[in-house]
Amino acid sequence: MASYVETVLAPGERIVHRAAISHWKYALSYLAGLLLIAAALAAWVYGRREPPWPAVEAAAALIGIRVILVALVRRSTVEPALTDRRIIAKRGLVARNTVEMNLSKVESLHVNQGLMGRLLGYGDVTVVGTGSSLEPLRGIANPLELRRKLGEVSGSAVKA
Repeated sequence: MASYVETVLAPGERIVHRAAISHWKYALSYLAGLLLIAAALAAWVYGRREPPWPAVEAAAALIGIRVILVALVRRSTVEPALTDRRIIAKRGLVARNTVEMNLSKVESLHVNQGLMGRLLGYGDVTVVGTGSSLEPLRGIANPLELRRKLGEVSGSAVKA
């Protein structure tokens, strides 16, 4: 199945860089889900067998699995990409939210990385264009690579 970005490419347009959301953005969700699953397993191994405890253990495990799955689905349904003509950002699985900006309209690209973002290689990216800006893309893995690629594409567009 083709990605959203591949389906909206114009004839002759090519993808220069695909960005991704860092798993670190969802680390708290992963941790909470794993703790719920671990607590359910520990309660099952060392706990009581009379009601309502088996139901509580099962509910905790299911909630933990759901928390992890929701984080994984949210991460995988965000699709930011840079083509040789525009920047495309798609969010959502069932309900889709897309934003595109032609490279000729891009004024600047802001990268915001806190201490943890610098250490773990993720950050927030905001594309500012003439008259408007894209909603910040939060938790992008290797945001400086996206900025570098945008500079390369913008530089070649100016030369052409």
